[in-house]
Amino acid sequence: MKFHGTLIETLLKTYEVNSGWTEERKLRSALENLDISVYTREDGSKILVSTSELRKHMSAFEAAESQRRELEAQKRGK
Repeated sequence: MKFHGTLIETLLKTYEVNSGWTEERKLRSALENLDISVYTREDGSKILVSTSELRKHMSAFEAAESQRRELEAQKRGK
């Protein structure tokens, strides 16, 4: 399983913002609170992604699909 590019950027930003504190407590806490999901690509491969990024892209996809269905319904109604 691999990290998605957006998750790598999220991890790097987390390290950058939260490292350097005694015993890395702030970084440890930030990583413990990071929400990660498994995404299965169409080819069956699985990758780790940020859950917030996944939700954002799924919402955009669902909105586009809804709009596409609405347009198809309007075309059939004419």
